[in-house]
Amino acid sequence: MKAVIIRFSSLGDIVLATAALEALWKNNVKIAFVTKSDYKDLFAADPRVSRLILFETIAKLRAQIKEFSPDWIVDLHANLRGFLSTIGLGIPTARVKKHNLKRRFLVWFGIGSKAPHSVVDDISDVVKKIGYNISTPFLPKLYPSERGRKSADKIVADIPRPLAIIHPGARYPLKNWGYENFVKLAKIFMQNGFSVLFIGKAPEGSGIHSSGELTLEELVALLALGDIFVGNDSGPAHIAAALSVPTITVFGPTHPALGFVPMGKYASYVYSDIKCSPCSLHGEGRCKFEVRKCFESITPDLVFERAVDVYNKKKYDEESAKTS
Repeated sequence: MKAVIIRFSSLGDIVLATAALEALWKNNVKIAFVTKSDYKDLFAADPRVSRLILFETIAKLRAQIKEFSPDWIVDLHANLRGFLSTIGLGIPTARVKKHNLKRRFLVWFGIGSKAPHSVVDDISDVVKKIGYNISTPFLPKLYPSERGRKSADKIVADIPRPLAIIHPGARYPLKNWGYENFVKLAKIFMQNGFSVLFIGKAPEGSGIHSSGELTLEELVALLALGDIFVGNDSGPAHIAAALSVPTITVFGPTHPALGFVPMGKYASYVYSDIKCSPCSLHGEGRCKFEVRKCFESITPDLVFERAVDVYNKKKYDEESAKTS
């Protein structure tokens, strides 16, 4: 059995798509994964991918899919590009249900359920469509490369454990909890015996370590070395969660109900769930208030408590495994 999985972008979505990769690989399916070249380093050491196809043009992708000769195409992007790349090839195709209208009604009009939802459940439904009746959804999973590990090891070589890694950035400013909040959180971690590493730059003289600029391959390997990860609703949170690092994601104008929650065994999140949230699908736009009320009740102390909860859960599981 052979399958082609398609997910062109973006970073967090591709990480979530590895749930399908994991499910099919565990069922002995030979897999080609289609994505953009920006994300190729996610799969630098992935044993599940028999062929990585980097999208250039629709015509070329159609030829590459036919050359691989899959039994199924699993389209997890389900946009016009994916449709044109697969239609008429004579290969059975299962496309993910994207709930676009449902999400937009929730964002634009506040109409619909705010119950947390994950696209991993939708991905599992696609896997079932092609004949694999999995009872429990597979979680996203990533494999750090040896090259990435060598670079990451140098960054953390002189940093004492335990290590909390914080990513204080986000693609869109609206969904950024705030650099000052992350600095306050870092100080709480340090007061409680943790070392702290910022992805990117840390304030000078703060005692917070910084990673500097990283390639995607280095980022994956570095996050795998953390004992805790905290960040905004952004790609690095998805990476950390998929590496089974205790992960806390801070949500504000975006919302867990939209389906893009980082998924992992030790992944959790914080959000205020006020009436006006979600006000943005991916974090674009501006807040209609002078102060982003969705972040007001999310304090550094609260985020620290949630982070320590998932950290202790993993420690407990590891200790239990040693004594069983």
